[in-house]
Amino acid sequence: MNMKGKVIAIMLIISLAFSACGEYQKALKTEDYELKYKVAKSLYEKGDYARSMRLLEKVVGFYIGRPQGEEALYMYADSYYKRKKYLLAAYQYERFTKNYPRSEKAEQVLFLQGKCYFLESPKYSLDQEGTYKALDALQEYIDRYPNSENLREANNMVLELLTKLQRKSFEIAKGYDKIRDYQAAIKSFDNFLIENPGSVFREEALYYRFHSAYELAKNSVKSKEKQRFEEAKNQYENFVRIFPDSDFKGRADKMYQDILKKISEL
Repeated sequence: MNMKGKVIAIMLIISLAFSACGEYQKALKTEDYELKYKVAKSLYEKGDYARSMRLLEKVVGFYIGRPQGEEALYMYADSYYKRKKYLLAAYQYERFTKNYPRSEKAEQVLFLQGKCYFLESPKYSLDQEGTYKALDALQEYIDRYPNSENLREANNMVLELLTKLQRKSFEIAKGYDKIRDYQAAIKSFDNFLIENPGSVFREEALYYRFHSAYELAKNSVKSKEKQRFEEAKNQYENFVRIFPDSDFKGRADKMYQDILKKISEL
């Protein structure tokens, strides 16, 4: 392409950009919902989700219940998703599901709703309301669409969320052990082990359950020492029976030897 051709091409691109910008500004200011919707759809299809969203937010409420409503609400929710505004996307996806439960997009929308909550799920140490929302949406998706192509991803997200909740419970119990509230630690570890029998934290939970029992026995009044050392001994035996090759076994063995000595002296 010669220099003249390049100049013409650049001028054409600039002209089209100004034309699109002018069309958007006109749609933004007009009260004509049809024009707003038309321009919003065009911008959405071009990947201009920010400007499309600004127009769609002004027409979605108007079109719900009308033929264009399903498409308008889907584009609105999806624009938030594409811009990584996941909580806002999740809210609009949920709104879509309530208004269009029989839509061809219902399966995809429910999956994306759960995925949005998953992506916004907070770290384990914070309040887990968002995690529970993600689990509810993903479990509903799994139950409703058991043969979906997204099933594996949904199950993986559920597993990750459940592990996060388990870690929170485990860390709370471990925290009691750390501050030497051994009775609270024992109760918390017992609850954790009952509620999460297959947890990845089971080995560590059993070890710290034993450690709390050992420390409680060491710090007991004389009248309760024998009973509590016997309980600690039982916890050790349970731990090494389930995890004989545990990385914690060396530390556990030392405590166990001390327990046997204390029992023999009582």
